Amino acid sequence: MLQKYIYISPHLDDVTLSCGGLIFEQVRAGRKVEIWTITAGIPDPQNMPGFGKVLNQRWGISLEMLHTRREEDRAACKVLGAKCVHLDWLDCIYRWRQGGDALIHDDDELFEVEPEAALVTEIAGYLKSHVPHGAKLVSPLGIGDHVDHRLVVQAVAQSGLGGLYYADYPYVSYHFEWSDRLESREFRRIPAVLGEEAVTAWQEAVLCNRSQLSTFWGNDGEVHLALANYCAGGGGRLSALKAHQPYTDFMRSQ
Repeated sequence: MLQKYIYISPHLDDVTLSCGGLIFEQVRAGRKVEIWTITAGIPDPQNMPGFGKVLNQRWGISLEMLHTRREEDRAACKVLGAKCVHLDWLDCIYRWRQGGDALIHDDDELFEVEPEAALVTEIAGYLKSHVPHGAKLVSPLGIGDHVDHRLVVQAVAQSGLGGLYYADYPYVSYHFEWSDRLESREFRRIPAVLGEEAVTAWQEAVLCNRSQLSTFWGNDGEVHLALANYCAGGGGRLSALKAHQPYTDFMRSQ
């Protein structure tokens, strides 16, 4: 039976950005790879929080573009040879709390509010009932503290199915403290050779996400250089916890 990897992505581009080259190599080696995007839902324009509307205007995002983002992800996954699965939970900027208040009101809250406990449990239950037996589940580490990344980290931990982790790129590039954490006695790096063809596929897959590139880079050349440098420095591989403790417990101990 083919070994199967399921990568859990908070948003539509996170896995492609973080470890696209590795996925290309895994597929080429005969593994089956799927990328499950948790917050790929399309919001109701008549029931959208105010900050979500503000950000859509700031970024020039329309409902049509949200559908376009799904198409971009399909194109990126095709380059890598992975199957994409789009789940219908909403991005944090489109979510409401129980009681009717918006979850997010400003930029700071994207990194300060706690993920909704009920939603964590709901996603964890979905993973437990839908991840096939024997599949290797790969979770983000939650670097950068974006609420949707922490939501996914907590849901995977609660499901009990995790064990493999990828560094959230490009956020890991801005949080230098993670260089020490990933080399600490708590983590074990899983070595992988990413050849030139894999790096090229990684770059091409990231460039499929045209609507998102300006968030991090000015042009295609910057994308190529950034990913090549990240790969050469050891990025884009997976890690595992050495200690037998849930990852969320490890995070609380830091």
